[in-house]
Amino acid sequence: MFVRSHRIVTDQGVVDGILNLDEGRIVDILPPTARVAITVDAGNHRILPGIIDTHNHGTMGYGLMGEQADPEAAVRGYLKGLASQGVTACLPTADFALFESIVKVAQTPVDGAKPIGIHSEGPYLNRVGEKGIDTGHPDIDLEHVQAMIDTAQGMLKLVAIAPEIPGAREAIELLTSQGVRCAFAHSNALYQEALESFQWGITVTTHTANVMAGIHHRRMGGLGACLLNDEVYNELICDGLHVANEMIELMLRVKKNPFDKFMMVSDNVPMAGAPIGRYHLSGMFDVNIDEKGYCLSDTGRLCGSTLPVIRGIRNLAENLHLPLTEIVKMSSRNPAQVYGAPQKGRLAAGMDADFIIIDEDYRVLKTFSEGRCVYDAEKDTDLFNPDFLKACAAE
Repeated sequence: MFVRSHRIVTDQGVVDGILNLDEGRIVDILPPTARVAITVDAGNHRILPGIIDTHNHGTMGYGLMGEQADPEAAVRGYLKGLASQGVTACLPTADFALFESIVKVAQTPVDGAKPIGIHSEGPYLNRVGEKGIDTGHPDIDLEHVQAMIDTAQGMLKLVAIAPEIPGAREAIELLTSQGVRCAFAHSNALYQEALESFQWGITVTTHTANVMAGIHHRRMGGLGACLLNDEVYNELICDGLHVANEMIELMLRVKKNPFDKFMMVSDNVPMAGAPIGRYHLSGMFDVNIDEKGYCLSDTGRLCGSTLPVIRGIRNLAENLHLPLTEIVKMSSRNPAQVYGAPQKGRLAAGMDADFIIIDEDYRVLKTFSEGRCVYDAEKDTDLFNPDFLKACAAE
């Protein structure tokens, strides 16, 4: 299979060439003059490494939270929806009740993004956010932590936890001893407390800057620790809404080797892709989606995101004027390396053939996962869950 483009984003820069694919891998990148039978001609449309979204709760009317009438169908719909947004691999961010279904789906051919692990954001979280109300936190139960590990059957890659909760250190040590990364998340911990938790084994920071104690010139907060520790990896929502662009620029300047340490995430919820309106979030409370893409509770609390990573890529490229060769390290290469999929995340010989074709407006035209086209904008025109608006519309 041969895929042609004048603009292929590679480690060596943006090149004019032909992707030579075989058995789901990139054999090599041929010069544009190579005499081969072109299978897909992208012309001047750009080809990017497939996005790896490691923090995503749902999209296109499919979610991984709460009870599901048909959980495996929900997972498959979710993965297909992700493919329409340029995601080729992911860590589904799921409630414990969905772990078993994700494992089952991952063991079969998937028409969409490929699950390369599971991410559990919680349940041991503490701080609800800048405009939220502190409702306390659940007590840590190490038996439940072990049940999470066991049920995931080796797929649990990341657990987000507030380190100041009593028993957090024991939970972190249990998880990391069995190969699961832990993330600093939804926390009131300040600078020194956060640094101490990194010594316990935390190596990732969840949607950095959001739902953590911020930086003050006399009190650094947990955010200061996340940025000044050069060993931890930082998730970052780059849509320009969750973190102001000026703050994104500051974070990139502060962090040593930022393009090696930041990982772009969406934190999408099932309402991603839904029309502007009011919806009921997983049997908990109502949320409002506005014209900018904010997903807010009635108190103004941010409740996840409705804008996918591709929108963050556009924001960084068009508004912060960062080169795509650096942006794709954060959207693809870094998460692949951190979560044990080193054969993904780059367009180079020997790598998995995971890539997307986008137009000038950053709309995804085609998505390929391991050489298979899992999304085609011309054919896959109606992916939104038909039952979502009826089931989840707020009264």
